[in-house]
This record gives sequence, C-alpha cells and structure tokens, in this order.
Amino acid sequence: MKSLAPESPPSSATLLLPIRDLSQLFNAPLIDPLSPALPEVFGVSGVEYLLQQLEIKRPIKLTRVQVILPEGFSADVASQARNALRSYAETRIAQQRTMVRETRRNGWRLTGYAVLLLAFFLALSSLFASELTEGLRPLIRKTFEYGFEIIGWVMLWDPIEVLVFQPISIKSRIKALRQLLELEVAADVEGGTFEKPV
Repeated sequence: MKSLAPESPPSSATLLLPIRDLSQLFNAPLIDPLSPALPEVFGVSGVEYLLQQLEIKRPIKLTRVQVILPEGFSADVASQARNALRSYAETRIAQQRTMVRETRRNGWRLTGYAVLLLAFFLALSSLFASELTEGLRPLIRKTFEYGFEIIGWVMLWDPIEVLVFQPISIKSRIKALRQLLELEVAADVEGGTFEKPV
C-alpha cells in the first residue's frame, strides 16, 4: 500500500548559470534583457550573481553550480571555473576581513567625535533650559533646548551605522564567499544555442 506521508523536500539544490563566455564569470557585461546568459540579463558578473543567490535565505541549500556554456569550449572548463572561483573567493574573504577591521576602527574614531559633539549640544540644550535664558521668549527657549538636544543625539547615528550595520553587511558577504568555496562546480557545454534556466 502506498504511503500517504508527504515526501520530504530536497536538502540541496543546483544553481544553473548560463554564460556566453568564461570571462563573464568575473566581468559584468552590457545589459541585454533578451539574452539567455544571466550575467547579461542583470548586467552583473556571474560570480556576483552567485553571491547574491547565496545571500538569499532559502529552505534548500545551494550545494552545486552548473555553468552552461555554448559549444566550442574545452572539456576542462569546469576545472578552470572551479579554480578561478576558489581563488576569487579566498582573495575576497581576506579583503572583506580587512574591511571589517578598518570599518570598526573608523567607527570607534567617529564615535569619539560624536560623543564630544553630543556633550557640546547637550550643554547648549541645558543652557537654554536654565535660568540664564529666562529673558527669552518661551517658544525660542524650547526651540533651542529641544533642537540642540535632537542634533546631539543625531550625531551618534553615523557611528552606529558604521560600527553595527556595515559590519553586518560585510559579514553576510563573507558568509556567502565561504559557501562559494564549498560549492561543487560543474560545466555543461551545449551545442548551438542554450536556453534560460527555469
């Protein structure tokens, strides 16, 4: 008797990457929406398209990329693509790690300046809230009091972005690059024209 239990979804998937030439793996071509080559459709290099796909959260993990090339390429194109992607990923991981360190260093430097500015503007805010400015109209006093306070806290936004959000974005790219290193790379040389993946 056939089991009525639902089939479990596949745990891994293959990403198809049609390109016209191996150079499109690393060089962004001109945009051609009607092209069967994905880099030409989006106007990005093949490796950038792969990284964008790896950064997308999906229920099925991508474990294999199949590069599809038109007829005329040698049989060892898969090995060439694999070695090139590995070299690219390793170099970019080192670069991105350096960027994380430099971003944090720059963020702490900005934080020091921002804290000084915050103290300065809060002091001005306190000045307009004190008895020293009682002779001013209430509207003017409150405007400067709250205005300087808001400006002071706004000064912290850029350091927070540099210290918190920029490293998150860089680390997301590092994670995708590590996944790129683990991908199995295959190549399929087709005769004649080739179709877009569905």
